Order: sequence, then C-alpha cells, then structure tokens
Amino acid sequence: MSDPMEQFRNAFFEEATELADGMEATLLALDISAVETEDLHTIFRAAHSIKGNAGTFGFPAIAAFTHQLESVMDPVRQGVRPMTSELREQLLQGVDLIRSHLHNARQGEPLPPKDQQAQDLLVERIRNQEFGAVVPTPSAPSMPAASPSTATGFSIRFDAPRDAFRRGVNLERIFRDLGKLGSLQTWLDTSHLPGMGDLDPEDCHLAWDLRLETAACRTEVEEIFEFVAEGDNLRIAPLTPTDQVPPLGEILEAVAGVSPADVREALAQQKPLGELLVESGKVKPEAVSRALDQQQKKRSQTDAATLRVSTEKIDRLVNLVGELVITQAMLAQAAQQALASTGEEPLASALLQLDRQTRELQERVMGIRMVPVEMVFSRFPRMIHELGKQLGKDLELTLEGQATELDKTFIEMLVDPMTHLVRNAVDHGIETREERARTGKPVTGTIALRAYSRGGHIHIEVRDDGRGLDPERILRKAVERGLVPPETRPSDEELNLLIFEPGFSTAEQVSDVSGRGVGMDVVRQNIRTLGGRIEVDSQPGRGSTFRLILPLTLAILDGLTVRVADETFVFPLASVLESFQCLPDDVRTVKGDREVINLRGEFIPVIRLKRLLELGGDSDEGARARPLLVLVEAEGRRAAMSVDELLGQQQVVIKSLETHYRRVEGISGATILGDGRVALILDVPGILRLEAGAALARA
Repeated sequence: MSDPMEQFRNAFFEEATELADGMEATLLALDISAVETEDLHTIFRAAHSIKGNAGTFGFPAIAAFTHQLESVMDPVRQGVRPMTSELREQLLQGVDLIRSHLHNARQGEPLPPKDQQAQDLLVERIRNQEFGAVVPTPSAPSMPAASPSTATGFSIRFDAPRDAFRRGVNLERIFRDLGKLGSLQTWLDTSHLPGMGDLDPEDCHLAWDLRLETAACRTEVEEIFEFVAEGDNLRIAPLTPTDQVPPLGEILEAVAGVSPADVREALAQQKPLGELLVESGKVKPEAVSRALDQQQKKRSQTDAATLRVSTEKIDRLVNLVGELVITQAMLAQAAQQALASTGEEPLASALLQLDRQTRELQERVMGIRMVPVEMVFSRFPRMIHELGKQLGKDLELTLEGQATELDKTFIEMLVDPMTHLVRNAVDHGIETREERARTGKPVTGTIALRAYSRGGHIHIEVRDDGRGLDPERILRKAVERGLVPPETRPSDEELNLLIFEPGFSTAEQVSDVSGRGVGMDVVRQNIRTLGGRIEVDSQPGRGSTFRLILPLTLAILDGLTVRVADETFVFPLASVLESFQCLPDDVRTVKGDREVINLRGEFIPVIRLKRLLELGGDSDEGARARPLLVLVEAEGRRAAMSVDELLGQQQVVIKSLETHYRRVEGISGATILGDGRVALILDVPGILRLEAGAALARA
C-alpha cells in the first residue's frame, strides 16, 4: 500500500532544496562591506522554513541543525553581531550540510560519518561563539521629539490568506498565542470586503493592525505566523516610542537633512524620493539602486504563481500534441486534394483556422517545458568562489541573460558541459595574480556567462579574460598525436576545435581541477546530442569565448524536406546554408572518385547521398547532368549534399529512432509527413563522418 504522505515529503525535499539554493545565492552575493538587512532576513527565513517543515515531516536531525544556523543568524540580522567573511564561509558550509541532510534523508539513510564530523565541528564553533566579537547596535539618527513611552514590542500588519478557511487555518489561535506573549491590541480592517453579491463564504477578506507590547524577540512572533505568512501579507516592525510614525518630511530631515518643503516640492513634481536622497549627499546612488532591485525582486516573488507538475505528465502532453499536429497535417493534405475538385471554400477556411489553432496549442504546450537558464547559471557562483580559494586566484563572475528560456532537457544536459568549460577557464584560462600584474591586467580575473536568443537558436557563452588559447602549442600537440599532417597548417578556428578531440590536452600539469583531456570531449558529445554546435573565439593574451549554439527545443524541428531516389529526408534548417543547381562541369573529381565544387573561390566537397546511403531508385545520370546541391555546415566543416528534389521547408515533430528501432549512423530521428509517410531526419555531422570513413575505405 502506498504511503499517503509520500507526495508531501517529496514536495518538502524539493522546496527545501530550493530554499538551500536561495541561501547560498544570497550569501555569495553579499557585499560584506555594506550588508543589506533584507538579505539577512532572506537567509534567516529560508533556514527557518527548512527547520519548521523538517520538524513537521519527521526529520528532527535537519530541524536541529538548521536551528543552530538560526542561532547564528539571529544576532546578525538584529545588528548585534557583524557579518564577516569567516562567518559567510561557515554559513556556506552549513548550506552544504543541509543539502547532505536532505539527500540522505530522502534515501532513508543517516548522515555519513564525514559529514557528521564536519557538522559537529561547525556546531562546536557556534557554541564557542567563534564568529566574531559582539558589537554594539549602531545608534539610530535622532528623530523629532515625541511623547515619552517605555513600551517595547511590535507593530504588526496581518492580511489573512484568501484560502485560510479552506486550509482549516485557526485564525483565533494566532491571536490567542500572541496574547500569551504580552499585551495585545487589535484593529480589524474590513475595507477589502466585496459586495454581498460577490461574497464567497469560503474566502477570507479580513486584515488586522496589531500592537503587541512584549519582551519576546521577533523570532517568537514570526513563529506564530509560520503557516500563514505568504509574500508580503505579514509586516512586523518594532514599536516606536509612541507607536506613531513621524511625517515623511521629518524623517528625511532627521536622516538625510532633507527639509519637508523639499519633499513636498519633489512629490508635486513627481520626482523620485531616491533621487532627492542622492542629491542630499547622505545616500549613495548604488544604495538606492539596490533598494529598488530588492523591491522589484520582492514584488516579483509575490506576484509569481506556480504549480508543480511532474516532467512525465508534461512529456505525455507534448507527445500527444505532437500526434495532433501530425494528424492535422494529414487532414490538411487530404482536404487539399479534395478541395481541388470540389472547391469547398467553407471547408478550406475551417482547415486554415484549425491549422492556426493547432500551431498555437503546440507552441503553448512546448512553452511549458521551457525553464530559465538561471537553473544552470545559479550553480556557478559557489563553484567560482571555491575554485578561487583552491587555486589562489582572485575571480569575479558576471551573469547575463539568466531569464533566457531553454527546454528542460537542455537544462539537465548542459550542466556537465558548462561545468567543464568553467573549470577549464578558471584553471587554464585565468592567469595567476603575478602573471596578470606583469601583463598589466587587473589582478581579479573575470569569468562571464551569457545567454541570449538569436535567429531561432539559443546562444550560451562562457568567456574569460585570461591568457587565451595558444594555436602553436595546439598545432604541436595535434601533430604529435597524428591529428594533423606535419606539412599542413590549419586555420586558427580549426585548431581551436581540436581541443574537443578525445584525450587532447595542452596542460603541462594535471591537476584535480582539469588537464586530463576528458572534459572537453564530454562537452562536444553532449552539445552534439542536443543538436547544437560549438564555436570558439580566442585571442592569445586577451581571453577566450566558448559559444554553445542550441535549438530552442528537441521536440520540434524546422527542416528542409528533400527527395533522394524514392526516399524523403529532412535536413535540419540550422545546418543548411543554401541550396543551388549547378552545371555538370562545376563538379570536379579529385583523388580518384572524390568530388568537389568551386563555390565563390572555396573548394567544397560534394557528397552523393544516394551512393553514401546505398539507396536504389533512378540512376545518377539526371542528377549528374544538372546537380542539385544543398550546402550544409557542421562542426566547422562544409559540404554540398547532392539531392534529387527540394520538396519545401516545414516544421516537423521529431520521433526517436532508437526508441522504435535502433541507432543509425547519420540519422538523428524520424518524422511523419502529412501523407502518412515516414521521413528520416539527417544528422549532418554524422553524414560528414560517414563520408570521411567511406573515403578512407575506398582509398
């Protein structure tokens, strides 16, 4: 019998992992010299949520450890203890231990001895208070005089969740528990109540303003609202001496020397108050920018509404829509033949509308699988941080285009290639501090990750400002390994691509970071599996850029449909440069039976698909009389493929050939055409490898 709590535990592990990732990202982004209070609250809330949920679902070890981290963070966010670099390193170690706890708890296993020892050491340091001396709370700027009051506590605004009644939340218990902490006053706000005609008895539209006089700490108050705090529906602030907020002009006058008259004038002119604070000279522009970014981030988190759906369900839906597209294409082709004789205009119009709606449905469903590339990028700030410490290099990571969306399959398969590229950039690309100083470079090396969309493809770049690739050293290694004949000198672009050959490495020393020549081969293999390609731009002494170019999705392909003999094939449009018909004399034979064509001063090899794929049908005489060629490019190589007829350009739904048959070299998949026939999708890099192998065999 299945465990009814299993789905809730799985949801806990997923959410806790996301919270741990968020803690790590916030810690790495902290500016130790000017720590933002909201960042400290974010870290604390994440740890508090993990602790509370772990206790609820029966994982006391996780709850106990995260409680220890809370005890470290609480005085920091209260301003009693400073945030230091050492403290951040310890908290990052704590995040790693949380992940280890989650992984082992999910497997039903205890924490490994190595991690348990690391946890015990970290907890011991926490108990011994080794995270820095206690500092006095900085004095607040003087405020206008107010009537004296000795009350301490909190001013609370609580907007009850709309679904509180449906979830069985006992709102009365919240006020009862608050009353136990001290003296509580409440003011009910019913301004959001809808009219009687729109009132749903299961919806909650109530809000309260609360004044709690208590000696309890903020954490105890937050715990009472633990299961109803959502986004911005709970706001807790310390009581002012009179629990009254001074006018805005008086606050700005006390803090930044801005007079109330200037505030009124700014508001009348709709001038941003942040600009007014910058002009006063008391607030830096970057502080205002950070505050606005935090505000926008919080608003985005509040507005975002998501639903967890398993990938298996989405894949089934995508497959079903793909079948619908194929059926629609078959219906359209059959109707087109019927309409040629009957001329039924209403039917033609209905089919056209069905086509538009089917395509829109397809795009919408495919969009469900699209996730931001941030899911890959987010793991590299910590990696760069650790590698910099390990190698003794000062590193800075910049991220751009994190909102660019990719198919979820791509996201999963990009992790290994991106990891290899980043590690190689840090180890081989970025020089030591001394080398950079000698060459006049900044001591801090820069690694940049960038994602953007261009021409129906997604481009992902890994760029560094290091020493760049040395083409002469690559050439020497390539000659030693027999990859390049000694008497030839390939272009720098071709030499750069040789680093992706299996076992190829120019590293003088093998380290535990890189240098064994296995990673770059994985990069090329994974990108090739995804139907993409790699470009390398490098300037010695100035740095390198590795560019991964990927299709938008693996399920849909823009293709050029052609006929070869009696068979129909599809060229991925991303590999097609042009198609043209030439004269027989334009194709020349060299080295026995190999053929080339001079295209605008460049000799391009000609590949006869009919012969290479061993197809029957008509002879090649017609094709040789007026050869019809499709110019393709893959992995830095070009070739002209000889075909019998161009059938047109269209989107096709890709079906895996391995699932239904077996892997075939030179074929990446199959699709079903509108007339019900199966067309094979050509793997252009595989075709080029097939031709190279066949040429060697003939020689």
